[in-house]
Amino acid sequence: MKVTAIVPTFNEEHSIGECLTGLLQQTGIEDYEIIVVDGRSKDRTVDVVASFPEFGTKIKLLENPRRYQVYAWNIGFSAAQGEYVVLISAHTRYGRHHFQRCLEALQRTGADAVGPVQLAEGHGLLGRAIAWCMSSPLGIGNARFRFTEREEDVDSVFSMFLRREMWEKLNGFDERVAFDEDAEFSYRLREAGGKIVVSPSIAVRYSVRNSLKGLSRQMFCYGYWRRFTQLLHPKDVPLRIYAPPVLVAGLALSILSLATPLRFLAPILPLIYAAYVLVGIGGAISKLGLASAVFVGAAIPVMHVSYGLGFWRALLTPQTRVLFQRAAHHSAN
Repeated sequence: MKVTAIVPTFNEEHSIGECLTGLLQQTGIEDYEIIVVDGRSKDRTVDVVASFPEFGTKIKLLENPRRYQVYAWNIGFSAAQGEYVVLISAHTRYGRHHFQRCLEALQRTGADAVGPVQLAEGHGLLGRAIAWCMSSPLGIGNARFRFTEREEDVDSVFSMFLRREMWEKLNGFDERVAFDEDAEFSYRLREAGGKIVVSPSIAVRYSVRNSLKGLSRQMFCYGYWRRFTQLLHPKDVPLRIYAPPVLVAGLALSILSLATPLRFLAPILPLIYAAYVLVGIGGAISKLGLASAVFVGAAIPVMHVSYGLGFWRALLTPQTRVLFQRAAHHSAN
């Protein structure tokens, strides 16, 4: 029984070393391989990977000419020799029992795929605030793999562990979805009758963006590409996906109403949302302290508004609508 770990990389010189070190220390599963699929990094990522004594034996390096992660998954799966495959994030620290606990959870629950609870970590006052938001229902909704304390069925997981034959059964990752490919794959897995389970027994530590600019870019891409997934799988998208677009639309209408006789209604939604953000700040104080919790007041709106703007951009851009319509038609047939 062999496990293959697939690690997509692009400019990961600061994190790939620690990630690979954790993967090489696995216990309980002796037969495993690590396939790094690099998107032609412009930094020292490849040099760091090649510096490990296990390079060429335990660690293999493949090239991903098209850079994006969705292509890396399919390249890695095609080369994988393991019966089981685990999708690895280069920004994440994995414990030495990770593979073993994934396999135990898969067998114990009868699931088709399992994943860990994603424990977000950040550095500095802002980074810690962003990490708190990424682990709180106030920031991320009911994406339970980010904060649950119990083993349960979910719609998707982070760093999925599954049998290679499931990837073959589903014809791999959909390369039309450049940024939300894991969620899209999870939808197809569940549509095929599959079961996905998240387990706190296999928690991992994930490094978040430590700037509002990086957070905004990340959430905008999530919103943009989730619209694509929503079109491909309209019956399966969680309601949390629609909250940020509705918020953005509501805030826009509040601004526009200032020029109408209904301008007295303009402050209502902004005040309600401001109260929501204040609740988040208050909830973060006990864990982060006041200095860092204040930054929650910036991180939550950046997350929600950026996500909502990305969703609306995908919805309203003419070229994007044509792409989506073609993809939906192809999916339906």
